[in-house]
Amino acid sequence: MFKLFQSGRKSTSRNCRRHGGYPRSANEVRKSDHLINMAPTSKHKNYRARRQLLLAICIAIFLLMVNLLVPLRAQASSQIQSTSTPTAQPTPTFDLQRLEKPVIASNNSEQLKKGAEIYWGVCMACHGDIGQGLTDEWRDAFGTEDRNCWQSGCHGPDHPPQGFLIPKDKVIPAVAGSSKLTRFNNAQELHDFILANMPWWDPGQLTDEKAWQVTSYILSLHKVMPKAFDLTDTNASAIRTQYAVPQPSDDRPAVLTLTGILALAAIGMIAQDLRKNKNRVAERPNFFHHLHPPTIPALQARFRYTLGAGGLAVFLCLILLVTGILEMFYYIPTPEHAAVSVEVITSLVPFGALTRNLHFWSAQALMIVVSIHLLRVVLTGAYARHRRLNYLIGLGMLVLILLLDFTGYVLRWDEGIRWALIVGTNLLKTIPWVGDWLYRLAVGGPEPALSSVERFYTWHIFVLTLTMIILGAWHIFRVRRDGGVAVPPPDQRKDNARLSRFDLVRREVLVMVIAGVFLLFISVFFPAPLERPITQATVDMGVNAHNARAPWFFLWVQQLLKLGDPFFWGVALPVILLIVLAILPYTLPQTNENELGRWFPRGNRLAQIIVILITLAVIILTIIFLIPTTQL
Repeated sequence: MFKLFQSGRKSTSRNCRRHGGYPRSANEVRKSDHLINMAPTSKHKNYRARRQLLLAICIAIFLLMVNLLVPLRAQASSQIQSTSTPTAQPTPTFDLQRLEKPVIASNNSEQLKKGAEIYWGVCMACHGDIGQGLTDEWRDAFGTEDRNCWQSGCHGPDHPPQGFLIPKDKVIPAVAGSSKLTRFNNAQELHDFILANMPWWDPGQLTDEKAWQVTSYILSLHKVMPKAFDLTDTNASAIRTQYAVPQPSDDRPAVLTLTGILALAAIGMIAQDLRKNKNRVAERPNFFHHLHPPTIPALQARFRYTLGAGGLAVFLCLILLVTGILEMFYYIPTPEHAAVSVEVITSLVPFGALTRNLHFWSAQALMIVVSIHLLRVVLTGAYARHRRLNYLIGLGMLVLILLLDFTGYVLRWDEGIRWALIVGTNLLKTIPWVGDWLYRLAVGGPEPALSSVERFYTWHIFVLTLTMIILGAWHIFRVRRDGGVAVPPPDQRKDNARLSRFDLVRREVLVMVIAGVFLLFISVFFPAPLERPITQATVDMGVNAHNARAPWFFLWVQQLLKLGDPFFWGVALPVILLIVLAILPYTLPQTNENELGRWFPRGNRLAQIIVILITLAVIILTIIFLIPTTQL
C-alpha cells in the first residue's frame, strides 16, 4: 500500500509538471521555497522591470480611454446667449477705427483671417463690424453724410453703376449675438446658404473656399468657432451654431509618445530574446499563459511557416472590439445625425480621431491578414482530414469580416458610401425569387430610407459582431482540439524541439507591440476617409451612384459588373468562387502527414493552383479598375 501511494504521488507530480503545474514532491517544494526566499538577482529585477513597463503602458492606455470618454463640453455648455457679445451702445461721434480692417490674433487659422478680410470688404457695411446688422448704431459710425443707406445716389433707385439697391423694407439681419443664426443648425448649413445666396445683390460671387472663410469668421463673431480650426465638408456639421465648441486638443504628441513607448518596449523584448538566456527564473503562469498548452512543438511557432497571421488576426479583432465600443458612446444611428456624429468623433472628441482611425485601419488590416491566413492554410495543406471543419469555420469568418467591413463602411452615411448603399445592396434584388425579400431584410424597405441606418447599425453591432465572436471562439477551440498548427507527427519530425508557454506568450506580445506601433503610426498620419454628409433624397442619390467607387475590397466586383449581367457577375460568380474554396478539402487530394509544416507540399498542388489563380484574378481586376481610363 505504501509503494502504491508513493507511485501515485510520483505520477501526480509528473502530471502536474506535464500540465504546467507546480511540483508536489518534498524535494521540489524545498527547491521552490529556496527560489522564493533567495535574494533578488538581476533576472528577478529584469522580470520586475518588464512588469513595471507593462503596467506603465496599461496605465497610459487607460488614461487615453478615460480622456476619450469625457463628455464634450459643447454638449453641456449653455446656449450662445450666455457667450454672445452684447449689442454696442450708440456712438454719437464718427469712429474711424470701426471701419478699419479687423485685426485677427495670430493663433487663429488662416481660413479665419482670410474670412475677416472678405467680411470687411463685402459684408461688414450691411451686417456690422461685430455682426449686429444694419442698426442705427452701426450707421452712425459712418458719419452724417453716409448714414442714410437708402438715400438717392447711395443705395437708392438711382444708385451708381457699381452700387446696388437696398429696398427700404429690406431687413439686414444680425449674424452674431443672442438668438441669431437660429435658422441654421450647423456650420455646413450656414456655408451652403452663403455660397448660394451671398452677397444678396450678386449671388454666387463667392467661391466654395471663400464661402468657408466667411463662414469661419461669422462663427467666430458668434463666439462658437474654436481657434485654429479649419472648416471643411468633413467637419462643418459638427460645429453647431447655437453652442460654443471647445477648443479641440492636439492629440498627436500624446499618441506619438505612446507609440515611442511601445517601440522601446518592442526593442527591449527583441534585445532580451537575442541574448538567448535559457536560465530564466521560474515564473508563475498567469491567465494568458494558461490560454496556451504548457509546451508546443517549435515548428508550430515558426514565423516563416505561420506568418503570425492567426494571432495577429485575434489582436486586430480585439482592437476593433475596443475602439468600436468607444465609438458607440458618440455615434447616433439616425440619418440626420449619423454623419454628424462621425464628424464630432473625428474633430471634437479627445482622441476621437485616433480611435476612429485605429478602428478603420484595423478593419482593413484584418481583411488582409485573414486573407493571408487562408492562403497560408491552403498553400501548406493545413486543412487536411480532421481540420476540414475548422477550415470551413475560418472561411465563414472571412465572409463575416467582409460583411462587417461593408456595413461599417455604410454607417459613415456620407457621400462616399453611394456605391455600397445603392449598387451594392441592389445586387440582392437580382437574385431570383428571394431577392426582394433579402433586400428588405438588409436595408429595411423597398429602397434606402430613414430606417436604413438603424438597420445597418443592427446588422453591424449585434448580428454580425456576435456571430463573429461565436465563430472566432469556436475556431480557436478547434485549433487547440486539433493539436494546434498542422505539423508532422512526432515520429516524422526532423526537429523535436519544444517551446514553452512563456516563450510563446512573449513572442505573441512582441508581435502585438510591433503591430500596435505600426497601427498607431498609420492612424496618426493617415486619417480614415470621411466625406460630406448625405443630405439629398434617396432618389437623387441614385443619380450619381454609377460614378461612385466601391470599397477597395469590392473593387474587383465593381469591375466585373462592367462585363454584363449584374446577377451573374456580381452575385453568382463570387458565390461560385466561395463554393470552390469550401469544397477544396473534400474533393481534391490532400497533403501527406510527412509533408506538413512546409510551404507548397506536393499532395495538394491542384488546390494550390486553384487558390493562386483566384487570388491573382481578384488582384488583377482590382488593379484594372484603379487604372484610369482615357476617353478617346
